Amino acid sequence: MTAKRQVQKLAGTLCISILFMGSTYANSNVGSPTSLPFYVGPLDQTLMTSPTKNVSQPHNTYILPATPGTAQWGVFNNKLAPVLRIKPGDSVVIQTLAAADNQVIPGVSVAKIIKMNNAVANRGPHTLTGPIYVEGAEPGDVLKIHLNSITPVPYASNDSIPGKGLFPQLFPNGQVSYFHIDLQKKQIQFAPGIVIPLAPFPGVIAVAPAKPGSYDSDPPGQYGGNMDLRELTAGSTLYLPVFMKGGMIWTGDSHAGQGNGEIDLTAIETAFSEFTVTIDLIKNKKLEWPEVETPTSWITVGYDTDLNKALDIVKAQTVQFLMQQRHVTEDAATKIMYKIWDCPIAEVVNGVKGIYCIIPKNHSTVPTPLLSSDDAQSFVTVSKDPDALQAMSTASMAMLQKVAAAKNMPLTQVYILSSFTMDCRFSPFVSGEKEVHCMMPKSLWVG
Repeated sequence: MTAKRQVQKLAGTLCISILFMGSTYANSNVGSPTSLPFYVGPLDQTLMTSPTKNVSQPHNTYILPATPGTAQWGVFNNKLAPVLRIKPGDSVVIQTLAAADNQVIPGVSVAKIIKMNNAVANRGPHTLTGPIYVEGAEPGDVLKIHLNSITPVPYASNDSIPGKGLFPQLFPNGQVSYFHIDLQKKQIQFAPGIVIPLAPFPGVIAVAPAKPGSYDSDPPGQYGGNMDLRELTAGSTLYLPVFMKGGMIWTGDSHAGQGNGEIDLTAIETAFSEFTVTIDLIKNKKLEWPEVETPTSWITVGYDTDLNKALDIVKAQTVQFLMQQRHVTEDAATKIMYKIWDCPIAEVVNGVKGIYCIIPKNHSTVPTPLLSSDDAQSFVTVSKDPDALQAMSTASMAMLQKVAAAKNMPLTQVYILSSFTMDCRFSPFVSGEKEVHCMMPKSLWVG
């Protein structure tokens, strides 16, 4: 057999194996038999340990591939056995998969995606790697998850499902689009003359909720989950409260980028060939909602089915954070909050909607005022309404119409682009009408 023929035969075998594996994730549990003839039971953890740089290194680095035994489709199941046990300070190199059991890949139609999504009730679209058990973690503690590095695969998707998204009438039959990620140039070609910078982050990082059972991965909550928080990039740190012994960490819903709002239902959806985190434990620390730390700021969050209530939650969390961090009274913290106000809308499409506020570490930093009209760098729209979601919807639709007219693009194409790149934020809110400002960078158009 020639060398060329050997390579062709091997490639064919690998393709068949990958397709064969794809149908097994959804129905497999850790320790259960799968349709793979030599894969039965959990992975051997001693063979998941990466060699250390030196013998005195106190912590281990583990390799966690996404396999039929380490990935689940669309649920957080508290009863699952851990796929990996680590000690505080250990690192994990995690592989994640594309949505719907790694089946939303180039070539798959929207009709097939709709069928997959509707096949099982109370199951989200995300493929989740985990859970990871952290030794010593107990309710009342906090897990500190530092994101070291993220490497996506070289393709991505975006889909809108009938009846979903902020403007479901734009895609009554749904749509799916696929994109190439240029990993060398760190960009995504959206359309001729339109390029989006690569900005990968995990849409989902979760701990197990407090009550036993199986939970849909779609709605985010105090356990983290589908927060779609685009600031959670490499170099940032996520703090999650622990609700059950071991914490039990999952991740998935991997993104190559996302707009603040994620209005068409999905982001630039991808998978991570390598997602490296270091996980530490903070004992006996009270934390009601997740918090994020970046090199320059702290981030508080608020999530609720009602965007107005989500705004109330994030305001309360921000005031509480400032009181604790800066050792000031509630009145003083409230005044600081309004002075440094910078509160984007994370997403409005997951049933439970989210807002986050960015708190600069430098006490003298004051955010740039929100734009109220177009300038050389951005398209801008603004809307006011007593209802937060209505203000968001009006400002978003105005952006779609403005860009479609200015760039001679179909409204549906701008809808997808806005889900990737539009940045919607609340202006400081005390009472009365809520005001939303949406911005889209003109730098996306490169020719």
